[in-house]
Amino acid sequence: MSYEMQRLTEAEQQQLQRVYDDFKQLAHSSVPGVAAAARAALAQVATALSGEGLTYELYSKEWK
Repeated sequence: MSYEMQRLTEAEQQQLQRVYDDFKQLAHSSVPGVAAAARAALAQVATALSGEGLTYELYSKEWK
């Protein structure tokens, strides 16, 4: 079974890169909760930028 590969537009890629850069700065926060949340979010944005994330439909029968 194969799925159509979705690509980000140039604008979406630039927007995600800005978000990535913001979270990267926040990951160095002196507030432990902020730094931890930023690192977790950073991992998610990095996955989106790399294109390695799988579509939600592959994991859930709820998404249609």
